[in-house]
Amino acid sequence: MVVDRDAEMVATLEAALRSSGALLELVRVASMQQLTPVLVEHKPHLLFCPHIRTERSAALLESLQRYSPDTLLVWVSPEAWQGLATGSAGVESCILPLNDVEYFGQYVDFLLHYSLLKHEFRQSKHLLGIAELRCHWLVDYSWEAIAYVSQGAHLYANNAYLTLFGFGSVAELRIIPVAQLVDAEERKVFEALGKATDVGSKPSNRLLTTLLLWDGGKMRAEIRFIPAVLKGKRCYQLHVHPLEKQARATPIPRVKENPWDKASQSFENIPAPTAQPQSSPTPPTREPPLAQIQAVFLPSIKLREKLPLMYFAEPEFHASGGEQLGYDSLVLQLRNEVARFRLDYWNLGQTLLRLSSRKADAPGHLIFVSVGKGIFDNGDWCKRLLGLLVAAPEVARQIVIGVQYQDCVADIRHFSRVAKWLRAAKVHLGIDNVVEDARLLAFIRVVKPAFVRLVPALAANAGVNTEDARRLHKLVHQLSETGSKVIVSGVNEAAALSLVCATSASYIQGSIVRHQ
Repeated sequence: MVVDRDAEMVATLEAALRSSGALLELVRVASMQQLTPVLVEHKPHLLFCPHIRTERSAALLESLQRYSPDTLLVWVSPEAWQGLATGSAGVESCILPLNDVEYFGQYVDFLLHYSLLKHEFRQSKHLLGIAELRCHWLVDYSWEAIAYVSQGAHLYANNAYLTLFGFGSVAELRIIPVAQLVDAEERKVFEALGKATDVGSKPSNRLLTTLLLWDGGKMRAEIRFIPAVLKGKRCYQLHVHPLEKQARATPIPRVKENPWDKASQSFENIPAPTAQPQSSPTPPTREPPLAQIQAVFLPSIKLREKLPLMYFAEPEFHASGGEQLGYDSLVLQLRNEVARFRLDYWNLGQTLLRLSSRKADAPGHLIFVSVGKGIFDNGDWCKRLLGLLVAAPEVARQIVIGVQYQDCVADIRHFSRVAKWLRAAKVHLGIDNVVEDARLLAFIRVVKPAFVRLVPALAANAGVNTEDARRLHKLVHQLSETGSKVIVSGVNEAAALSLVCATSASYIQGSIVRHQ
């Protein structure tokens, strides 16, 4: 495109363009006022324009950046020359000397070829984006287990991959290094092939290896490493074709039965306590019908690099008719202490099973298990929980027992005794559902728990309410100064997530973590 305001310039340009040998279309505009609609319609590779004053050139650059940012702007001047450069508006421009007859044609020829390369590169990026999107769709609907991996970490995986290894979600998968899914004896070969594919461009040959499942079993599989791109990031696809599964030498039962169905308990029968705790009468409990209680371990976001990963044991109720209760609703459903203790006992048993099945292969992490006030009121109940922990001292070190803050301050004497027993069992002590209270900081300084989890309501409106945000920030800072690691729960929105990340908290829990 040429701004046709100088006959000599146009004649010289036409001669140079004809001699270039390139197939092109020349469009003329009579003035700057006619330039914008033509830019929108044609989006030219090159725009030739007489060298004009700085004020008018700024307006021209703004129009190009808005309507045709890939166009190269070529100022034509009698004597001046300036190489191709990108200006502040993001538009590439240069100045060509019209009177340099010997080299003017060469300059134009170079710019024509460069603009063609730039246009082809833009088209290639566009086509690559289409191919990447189509590939992602094929992966999602594939029956073959496929994951995207970069630098040893999972980026994404399809449902077949999650089901094969036993993961509950992509969020849970992302925190596990991909090499941890390979048998230790074959891990070096796997890592070497993964690094080679990260920087290479050819698919690997098929590799037979032994993979580790989340339930502790092993599986022989055929895998391939295929270079790929995901959201513009260089990575590779890991294709897994299972050949055979190997059962554990000593199978660990996975207890999914309802904890109130004593006849079907496969972990350990949980008889009703011999004595009811001395407390005020509670209304009759409407315990869920005999159906499946599913163990669920929710991930968290750690905000400090050196901290271990943390999960939260929060089982869910899934009825055959489609009814579903989350952990909070399930706890509210169990309105007396007997039913709550049975749930806590079953939940702790499931946690021990999970940690025992992965202790040899999985990286170290913690699991937070919340318990009700029954262990303060009934010594037999407390001893039953401690019996589970003492029987598995190695994995007990990876458990955080969260006792309710209100239960602790209601009976400090019994709490002190229970806290001493829990520390003797080598578990981490956590104070759960902490609220703003005049006694809070003094209590935390004396008890010195390893972890403190705030009640979800404190973060619920912090992302939109300035006063709530200020109170949350202050409380987290005060608790962190006591030496306890603070867990902020109830983070459900991006605004609250950004706010908490700016505090001295150690972990974040909430529905937003599931969608990461």
